Amino acid sequence: MKNHLKNLIIFHSPEMQNSGLDVLLKDKDFNVVQVSRVDIVIKKIIDEEVDLLICPYKINGESGFSIFNRLKPFLLKNAIPFFLLMEKYDEKGIMIGLEIGIDNFIFYPFNYDSIEQKIEQALNKRMEVNVFALNHFKKYFSTSEVAMFYLEKNEVIRVNDAFCKLANRKREDIEHQYFDWLFSINGHTENEFNYRRFTDGVADVCKLKDVTCCNTNGFKYNVSLHRGNQFNINSVFAEIIPINNSSGNDEPQPNEAKLVSRLDRAKDMFGLTKRELEVFHLSAKGLPVKQIAIDLGIAERTIEKHRSNIMRKTATRSILEAILAVDVNLNATPVSTI
Repeated sequence: MKNHLKNLIIFHSPEMQNSGLDVLLKDKDFNVVQVSRVDIVIKKIIDEEVDLLICPYKINGESGFSIFNRLKPFLLKNAIPFFLLMEKYDEKGIMIGLEIGIDNFIFYPFNYDSIEQKIEQALNKRMEVNVFALNHFKKYFSTSEVAMFYLEKNEVIRVNDAFCKLANRKREDIEHQYFDWLFSINGHTENEFNYRRFTDGVADVCKLKDVTCCNTNGFKYNVSLHRGNQFNINSVFAEIIPINNSSGNDEPQPNEAKLVSRLDRAKDMFGLTKRELEVFHLSAKGLPVKQIAIDLGIAERTIEKHRSNIMRKTATRSILEAILAVDVNLNATPVSTI
C-alpha cells in the first residue's frame, strides 16, 4: 500500500491512546495525524491533501455519526473516505452509519490485516470517484479558455464562458438542450459509430471530427467526450476544439504551440523522463493503453508502469488528474485534448 496514502487523520481519544492503531499505520508508511477538534480537520481538508479519516464512536461527548454529518460536505467534495471506530459490533449502529454515508467500520479488538484491507479498498474506491466533481476540476472548468460543457443523460447541464463565446449564445440558450441539438453527426459514419460505442458504455472516450456547433456558422470543430466515472455512463464532460480551415500554412498552429508548452511544463515541474513524456502526450490525446503500446512499440504493462510513474510524480490518482495538474498551471490557454 506504499505511496497510496499521504495523510490519514485519526480523531484522538483516550481509548485510542494505547490501541497501537497509529503505530501500525505508521509502520505501513502512512502519515498519521492525530486531531481532537472538527474545525482543525476542516482546515486540513481545505489546506492540505487528506486521504482518509478515522473517528471513534464517541469523542468529546459527541457521537461519530454527528461528527460525520458535520464533515460530510467537505468529505464529499474531496472524495475522502470516513471510517468509524466502534467498541464492539453493533448491527443497528452499522445500519445507521451506512444510511448516512459512512464508508466502513473498525471494531475492537483490532484485526490489523482486516483494517489494512479495508483502507486499501477505500482508497481504490476513491480512485473511481467522478473526477469532474472535485473542486480543482471545477475551477479548471470555469476559468479555462477552452470551450467545455457537461452532459447528463444526453442533456447539457453546464457550459463554461468559453463555450458561450464560441457559440455566440447566452448560457440559458444552451443549457438543458440536448447533444443532438448542439452537434450534427448524422451522415458521418465514423462519428456515428464512435458516439454509439460511447453512449452504450463500450468506450470511455469519444472523438468526433468535423462537426458544426449550434448551426451558427460554417466553422467546424472536433469534440472530445470523456466519462467522469466508469460506473456512471451518463456523466460526461466534453471539450470543443476549433479546426483551422486554412491551407498552405506550414507554421505551427496554436494548439501545437500549447502542446509544446504543456510538455515543457510537465518536464520542468515534475521531472518526467523522455518516455514518460511520450506516454503523457499520447494519453492526453485520449489514446487507450493498448494503442499507446502499439504506437510506441512497447508492452502494455510497460505503458501502465510509465503512467503509474507519471501519477506518482504529479501526486495524482489518475492519468486524467495528472494532465489537469499540468494544465491548471499553464499561463497560456491549456490544450483542450485530455
